[in-house]
Amino acid sequence: MTEPKPPFRPTEAVDVLGETAGDFVLPLCLPKPSLLIGEDLAVVVLDTIHGQRVGLPLSLQGAADLHAVLGEALRLLQARDGGSVQ
Repeated sequence: MTEPKPPFRPTEAVDVLGETAGDFVLPLCLPKPSLLIGEDLAVVVLDTIHGQRVGLPLSLQGAADLHAVLGEALRLLQARDGGSVQ
């Protein structure tokens, strides 16, 4: 059995955006993300299939927008799999 990882610490995470130019896609992320909440932002922490953790910082508006986009994605995926479109 694998040992649990230490808590995700944004201050200790590597900033990859400064190292690459252009768009990028994260590796496939596993189910059950975790959430860190601060005063002005939230950080969604995703575990990848490669064992890395990715922190996605979001403002209140960013979190609301992500909620709307993911809701639409779920609606469309369920419809494609034979579910009903609401």
